[in-house]
Amino acid sequence: MDERAIRGVPWTLAAYGANKAGTLATTVTLAHFLDPGDFGLMALAGLVVTLLTVLGNSGLSNTLVLEQDLTERGKGTILTVMIVGGCTLAALGVALSPLVAAVFDQPELTAIVAALSVTVVLWMVGHFYEALLQRELEFRSRFLAHLAFGLAFALAGLVFAVLGAGVWSLVAAQSAAILAFALVGVALAPGRVRPAFDPAAARAVYRPSRNFLIQGLVAFGLENADYFAIGRALGVRQVGFYSLAYRLGELPSMAIADPVARVTFSAFARMRHRGEDVIPAYLDALRLVSLVACPLGILLSATADPFTRAVFGDEWLPMIGPLGVLGLWAAVRPVQVTVHWLLNSAGGHGLLAVIGVVSLAVLVPVLLAAAAVSGATAVAWVMLGHACVSAGWAAWAVRRQVGLAFGRHLLPLRALALACAAAWIVARVLVEVSDGAAPGFSLLLAACGGTVAYLCVLRLVEPPVLGNAVRQVRRMAGRPAAL
Repeated sequence: MDERAIRGVPWTLAAYGANKAGTLATTVTLAHFLDPGDFGLMALAGLVVTLLTVLGNSGLSNTLVLEQDLTERGKGTILTVMIVGGCTLAALGVALSPLVAAVFDQPELTAIVAALSVTVVLWMVGHFYEALLQRELEFRSRFLAHLAFGLAFALAGLVFAVLGAGVWSLVAAQSAAILAFALVGVALAPGRVRPAFDPAAARAVYRPSRNFLIQGLVAFGLENADYFAIGRALGVRQVGFYSLAYRLGELPSMAIADPVARVTFSAFARMRHRGEDVIPAYLDALRLVSLVACPLGILLSATADPFTRAVFGDEWLPMIGPLGVLGLWAAVRPVQVTVHWLLNSAGGHGLLAVIGVVSLAVLVPVLLAAAAVSGATAVAWVMLGHACVSAGWAAWAVRRQVGLAFGRHLLPLRALALACAAAWIVARVLVEVSDGAAPGFSLLLAACGGTVAYLCVLRLVEPPVLGNAVRQVRRMAGRPAAL
């Protein structure tokens, strides 16, 4: 893999830290100012706005990264289609906002959906220039755009919350963040792309974009079908509890697996364009991502009770059940993400789209039944089962597309699975032993004990793994690999 790509990993991790972790930290703070129902309203409005954004993007930003031989006119064509589509869909979102409010029987959603729909146009500009930075391996500039997003979200959200704006604190935070992201992305782009339209270029990008669009729609469905099911069956407050648990559960993936995948997607596309073998680099990436991200989810699952009590307070106790399960989901999700993006970079975007459509068709009715019969925790269990099946199915598809046997995926993960199991058991036992102590003390004790167990088992089962990980991290930082 290119050294420039490898050294882009820390910047990409920092970008997601500045964006997702910063946004989550602000959200945790806002949870002390706002009602859980406010988060539920924002989550339901997000269903509509996220769908509009996926449709406006139409998979074109990923195509911009994947297709390495695009001309300037081809890039301008992509920009034009994204902006025109964003304007059209923003108007559609405003027009349909009363219908959305009626579907969920929440009159407040009319104004919220209308306000957030306007930001779809800004999202299109931001996504285009983010993809351009990713394509050119300008990960430092991409970090600054994400940093601007996180800072704007925090500043606007906290100011409006202190002023007593309620759910509009979240609307203002999201809108300000998107505006800052787009402006900084344009300012730092490696050259301006002029809007253009070339029918031949449009036809050339249609097929990969179509597959990425299908993936985006499927991802939207997978990421929001649980919200919809809970909202319909249990009401807006339960959506608030579940949505915050989901945000916490997705943090290891969003902060570690997705950033690495953004780099490897660009790097693997270039390697395959040059006819190079991506399998060794992919297995190294899978091992390193899993080594760091998976235990975070495991510890979140084991410490769900003291974590919720210490960080959010008693008002958020209904979040404990879903969080305990979504922590396990968080341990599987990084593997799923890494496998999926290898498949995309290898030209398997069509196959992945088919897998997504089939799995979504099965998942939605199961989620609706789980929410109606057993509640939010059952929905979380369904999401965990889906992540396991989806990761396995994608690994099978990688064998067909790249020639990597299914069993070779398991080699980097065997020791990690044993270590994660030990970490969960130790952390959970320590939570039970410290029952009755201050939640903060119980959380710290369990987290430390689980971490020690994880590292000890890794050291016993596969001694070289930690040293190899350190060498890879030093290489990313541009330092000598030798210890």
